[in-house]
Amino acid sequence: MSPTATLFDADAASYTGTVEVLGVIFRAEDDGYAVLEVQEAGSGEGFALVGPVAHLAAGDRAEVSGEWQTHSRYGRQLRAQGALPLDPADREGQVAYLTSLRQIGPARAERLVDEHGEAVLQKIAADPQGVFGSLRGVSVNQAAAATESWHASRAVRDLHVQLAPHGLAHLAAPIHARYGEHSMTILHEDPYRLTEVEGVGFARADKIALAADVPPESSRRAQAAALYALVEAEQQGNSYLPLDELTRRTAKLIGLAPDPEVLVEARGLLDDEGRVYRELTRESEIAVAATLLRRTTAPPHLDHDPGENPGARLTDEQWAAVRGAFSSRISVLTGGPGVGKTECTKEIVAEAEAANATIALCAPTGRAARRMEEATGHEAKTIHRMLEWMPGREPSFRPGHPLPADLVIVDESSMLNLRLAEVLLGGLAESTHVVFVGDADQLPPIGAGKPFEDLIASGAAPAVRLTQIFRQAARSMITTAAHEINQGRPPHLEPTEGQDHDFFFIDRPNPERALETVVEVVAERAPRSFGVDPIRDVQVLAPMYRGTVGIDALNERLQARLNPDGRKALNDRFRIGDRLIQTRNSHELGLMNGSIVFLRRDEPEEEAIVVDTDDGGSLVIPYGETATLRLAYAISVHKAQGCEVPVVVGVCHRSHSRMLTRPLLYTAITRARNSCVLVGDRAALGAAVQRGDGGGRHSGLAERLRG
Repeated sequence: MSPTATLFDADAASYTGTVEVLGVIFRAEDDGYAVLEVQEAGSGEGFALVGPVAHLAAGDRAEVSGEWQTHSRYGRQLRAQGALPLDPADREGQVAYLTSLRQIGPARAERLVDEHGEAVLQKIAADPQGVFGSLRGVSVNQAAAATESWHASRAVRDLHVQLAPHGLAHLAAPIHARYGEHSMTILHEDPYRLTEVEGVGFARADKIALAADVPPESSRRAQAAALYALVEAEQQGNSYLPLDELTRRTAKLIGLAPDPEVLVEARGLLDDEGRVYRELTRESEIAVAATLLRRTTAPPHLDHDPGENPGARLTDEQWAAVRGAFSSRISVLTGGPGVGKTECTKEIVAEAEAANATIALCAPTGRAARRMEEATGHEAKTIHRMLEWMPGREPSFRPGHPLPADLVIVDESSMLNLRLAEVLLGGLAESTHVVFVGDADQLPPIGAGKPFEDLIASGAAPAVRLTQIFRQAARSMITTAAHEINQGRPPHLEPTEGQDHDFFFIDRPNPERALETVVEVVAERAPRSFGVDPIRDVQVLAPMYRGTVGIDALNERLQARLNPDGRKALNDRFRIGDRLIQTRNSHELGLMNGSIVFLRRDEPEEEAIVVDTDDGGSLVIPYGETATLRLAYAISVHKAQGCEVPVVVGVCHRSHSRMLTRPLLYTAITRARNSCVLVGDRAALGAAVQRGDGGGRHSGLAERLRG
């Protein structure tokens, strides 16, 4: 360290030196920013280190460089420009580092340091398999796991060195997790592929590419931006983008006006008469359209006529849906809450059983499948389980080897995106009758396309929209509020004569007061008024993650209020007893995106946690599979699709106004089984009711179905 950059030199503007991390004051989840308490090696002087240093943890040593600044509240601190992890020099640090390796717990780490002394890390680097294998009680498989973990940790450090100059050192671990031994090659030869890693957007990959001398005006850069823009558009629900829109989005990413003809030549893209698709997405759209058209134009396969008379139990429009299930190979049943979709489904099942037809019931999520099974008394599965499909492999039931079923009912069909619809239809025989059941007014699916909506809009298949609200359902304010919102009218907030008061609105325009009120409702009012468990039976829904009353802040406050004494688990990420949500499909575990679990045990020796599932079972999750778990006291409305919970507490606040729409509010309210409480302000509620879905999605499926 330069003599002019010591901690004691008040005039020094910069600093370079070795520090030890004493603790983490703050760490952001998504951008690598952190505030750390550190001390200078040698002098022991402490200070705060701020910036992209979230890759460092308590006990780590690092070579840091940065600029001194004075914070109005926290005083003098170092804003880091680089922070390169170093091997620990002292015994305590070496033991802590070795303990972080797989199969090397505290006792084995102590023995390694005892046997090899201060040079333990150098000796492991020279022969990791030999050193780990020589430990008493360590099996060959355990030594191999420890060796693999060692190599991964060293590879991540090498990535740190490469990424630190770009301020992206915190992305070293997720990049290595994605690409493994190929990480460095991709970093140098194809940096735009880094956008495949969560947390690496185009701007970050572009920064690395430009530093590697990719010309700003190059076709390679423009095409990488176009591909990224189209992938991002698919995540927003589009199947394609018009060429002019793709060009605008690309220009925004690269800061230059690209040549549209160059963009459509990007590998993996295809221009279909001015509509630019990713090739795989276009193939899915064509495949879904082709199979739907073949089936809708074919005569019914099931030889069963339910008759003309619905009897006393069903209305004429409900009976039309029952008849449609047998008169066409593809049919649709839609409608809002309280209109009798479940009764129709039960009757279709009963008629199919009377015809000795083989029946399969399914839904996109496990929660929806369980609800379907409870309502009908017939086994129901997720679509993935029904088709025996684990992504990365072919489904067991696929084209040429279809599911042996005469009739399949698909609930919550509004959640089907293009890819899921393609795999589902591909796994069913051409002769199978398929009934798509869902609420077309709910939020569209996550991912490209809107097959359920397009099928209805095309008119290619018989579709019945149930409209009559049954008297018993109309007693619920939740039901009437949902229908009022769907019709573009603010819901009435007081019960009419004979109605159950199960829908509430609490006016809290101030965001901090809104946050406090949500916590109070969940922790106090709901248990007292509704007799529910605040952790298991109440779900908070919000449109946005950030902000005073966003999902992140809600989870922090709710965890502190509902589970203050839970023992810390998974390196302080969670507490025993926490409500968690899975954010990616894990078919190996049988844990789908959106699944809710409750953390029961942390077992470091087994490198696993044990969770209770929301259907009353239990599941062991290895540490390596826990990265996609998040706190779930509060979740997004999109994540709640397909679920139903006893009590919903929804945020409807002006600070979320850009996300508040009629479909989102409608979907949130209809997730409540018994009671729904909205917290926010009336102006935001009124504005949301008036706002549709923001212009819809670009999809060519309806047009293809019309021929």
